[in-house]
Amino acid sequence: HDAWIYERLDAGKVLQALRLLPDGTLAMSGVWGTTKDAPPLRYAMTLTPSPDGVDLALTVRKTAALKLTSGIWCNIGIDRSDDGRRIYARPVAGATLGKNVGGTCDALLAEVRGRRSIVLQGDGYRSLRSRVGKNHHGIEMNLHRGRFEVGKEAVVNLHLGFADMPETFPGRIDPSRKALRLAEVVVPKRTELYGLVELMVDLQGTWDNPFDPDDVALDAVVTLPSGKTYTQPGFYMVEQARRIDGRAEVMVPTPSQGWRVRLAATEIGALRCELRARDRSGKVNSVLAPIQVLAGKRKGFVRQSKQDPRYLAFDDGSGYFPIGHNLPIYPTNGQLVDEALGKMAKAGENWNRWWMSAAGLGLEWEPKLGRYRQNAAARLDYAIGLAEQHGFYYMMCMDTHQDFRASGWQANPFNVANGGPCKTPREWFTDATARTLYRKRLRYTVARWGYSPHVLCWEFGNEFEGWANTDNAVKLPWHREMSDYLADLDPYRHLITTSWWSKTGPEAFWRLPNIDIVQTHCYTNNDVNVAEQLLGYCRHQWKTFEKPHIFAEFGIRSHSSTADKDPKGWGLHNGSWACVAGGANGPAMPWWHRNYIDPLDLYFHFTAIRNFTQDLPFGTARWRVLETSKPEYIGEPVREVRDLVLTPTSGFRKRPVTEFRVQPDGSVNDSKALLNLLHGEGHKDLQAPPTFIVNYPKPGTFVVQIERVSNSGHLRIFVDDALALEKEYPCGEGHGKSTVFREKWNLWENVYDEPATVRVPAGEHRVRVENHGKDWVRVSRVVFENCQVVQNPNLLAAALACDDAAIVWIQNRDSSWYNHGRDKVPTVPPATLAVRGLRDGVYDVQWWETWKGMVTKTEPMTVKGGVLDLRLPAIRTDLALKLRPKRGG
Repeated sequence: HDAWIYERLDAGKVLQALRLLPDGTLAMSGVWGTTKDAPPLRYAMTLTPSPDGVDLALTVRKTAALKLTSGIWCNIGIDRSDDGRRIYARPVAGATLGKNVGGTCDALLAEVRGRRSIVLQGDGYRSLRSRVGKNHHGIEMNLHRGRFEVGKEAVVNLHLGFADMPETFPGRIDPSRKALRLAEVVVPKRTELYGLVELMVDLQGTWDNPFDPDDVALDAVVTLPSGKTYTQPGFYMVEQARRIDGRAEVMVPTPSQGWRVRLAATEIGALRCELRARDRSGKVNSVLAPIQVLAGKRKGFVRQSKQDPRYLAFDDGSGYFPIGHNLPIYPTNGQLVDEALGKMAKAGENWNRWWMSAAGLGLEWEPKLGRYRQNAAARLDYAIGLAEQHGFYYMMCMDTHQDFRASGWQANPFNVANGGPCKTPREWFTDATARTLYRKRLRYTVARWGYSPHVLCWEFGNEFEGWANTDNAVKLPWHREMSDYLADLDPYRHLITTSWWSKTGPEAFWRLPNIDIVQTHCYTNNDVNVAEQLLGYCRHQWKTFEKPHIFAEFGIRSHSSTADKDPKGWGLHNGSWACVAGGANGPAMPWWHRNYIDPLDLYFHFTAIRNFTQDLPFGTARWRVLETSKPEYIGEPVREVRDLVLTPTSGFRKRPVTEFRVQPDGSVNDSKALLNLLHGEGHKDLQAPPTFIVNYPKPGTFVVQIERVSNSGHLRIFVDDALALEKEYPCGEGHGKSTVFREKWNLWENVYDEPATVRVPAGEHRVRVENHGKDWVRVSRVVFENCQVVQNPNLLAAALACDDAAIVWIQNRDSSWYNHGRDKVPTVPPATLAVRGLRDGVYDVQWWETWKGMVTKTEPMTVKGGVLDLRLPAIRTDLALKLRPKRGG
């Protein structure tokens, strides 16, 4: 509930004991009480006999405000065994126990004896997900998706009965034992430039697995009007029928299945195609009638710009500037994909990132490796259609770390425990069979979706640090092999990328010749101004690589809700504008669609960016970074004394430097060595307590903000070697603000989010912070009261220019989400700022209000000696300028 707080509900009580009603119904009622201070839920439950089982009815009422994160779910636990018992999410997917089964279904069947099965059926279609353990198969079924207010009731119905398990599941693909031949091919007569050419092929032959190109393969050899040739693989599919029940989507297999070839028409004129097929018996081929390609309005595929390698452009030369936020898991319940993408497009967004994962659009989470989930593939087909409708482009993320660690690895089909070839996630990179299977999946992916210009790029995986117990020594050669293979396989040469959670990522991977897009992922997990941090990452990528840089994940927190901390989206706003002015391809792409951006209706932030950038020549001109001067006050100088705040960096390692001299301007030596973890007795080898040498102009406080504690902390703070504070931070239920049990390490983690404060006399002092607890204490900020002297306007500025335009973004550094949440944003008085590196001449300068993306005034300004001198008004938040050379001026 609320900010993703997980609690047990066993602190409640039964108010009306179990009783038998005259009609045979069993009834009881009570409250589910939380172990914290959250209000309990009042419930009433009945079990009523029915002809083939019982009907459960549950009514839940909130006793006070309580935000349920994802509704009400039913947990079903089944002991695993090797007797071949099956489970079936009707009508979409079935497997033996221990295999991952999920999606949207109208009922769950679980075999008990023979084919006889228990049936659990809710009202309409319900979401289902598996939690597979070593000896246990857990299944979670959503019973109530929506929120309900205090005083309103949530009513849940669940039928429990019995039925026979089907002998076979819908969509089954049987082996074929026919003579090899291309019996019939349906060929379109014409299409438009960059349009789809889909060939429906009646390929007959002998095979066991039509997804395995070593068993059977279909390829199209294409000759373009220019004489160029290429080969595009074909693919096998089981057609699905999309059904909507209320706010649930289900893909139901149909009897229709067969072969397809999908081509993109990339040149005007006659497109010629020869089909080539092979199976274990031999080869056949067929030359098709030419297909006429006519001129059209499509822009083509997204490429690295020929005008500026750091930006993106279409085949027709027009620029592409991606604006969007992450909706990585294809939604099948509640807000469906049509509504979600429609709202995003209306706000001016034009791209998304789909995860092809177990919980999303992953292909390989079938009972047997080498076969592909056809309902997931059909959903991606549908999403491509929506992209064409809304002008969207997709980063196709083909794996994610959640599937290669902890419970995700336990259910992963590559795991040897599930019949796969790999004992560990590390072997996924090194095992020959695993790599061959991956290359076959790439072939299917290119065959089915490579035709589409709306595939912006292929992304090998989400955050490769997360593959458990795996180092870069095996990841780098794997990336080299697979990027070379994919670049050669894909005839339309979509861009290729990968990603890391360590901010700008390891440079060796970005330098691979067939890794085309550089990424940054950043969850700041601190309370300081996100703009300064994101601008620094953007500038690093700009200086280091001449490749497009996309900031593909961003948030102020990685493992907790953002809505309660920044409901207006100041972090989103500042991060977006910093990235645009910092030279990224588009604003930072934030996380938390379902519990932040959509419910709080923060789409206007993307509209503001669209308004500002839509006429800028990103991708069609060569841009450069401009230098900005240190701002100066207009009139009398202002000398401001304020709290000095240091934000530690993340990293699970020993602090290489332990003494930090804090300067009056807020700088500190070896700032990257100021790590956020204070290691305890459980990691003596990593203990290196930091000491701060700081001058207090007058008596004040020293504050360490304790964010999270693992397995208990014991904090000691010394001032000049004298103990000033000693405090315990126990872990477990009943401590701190929230608790989570880390099963992997058999310990509790607690969020405290509270200050540890000591008084410090005036003068220079040494302040040391130690942790003598069992494990680590994480610090989000260190504050020295009234120790920073600010002599210049507290402004952040970033600027870019090309021959035809320039942009400048200027921010009040105090305009952070943290300060806005406390209404502590002092206005910066009027100031001057020089922008250097522009061409001399007269410019039309637009002044922009950035919250809504509106021009507030336009005026001519003159650049002399490459310098534009700006006189800035008082700034409470931020502003932007757009400059264009005055024609004839």
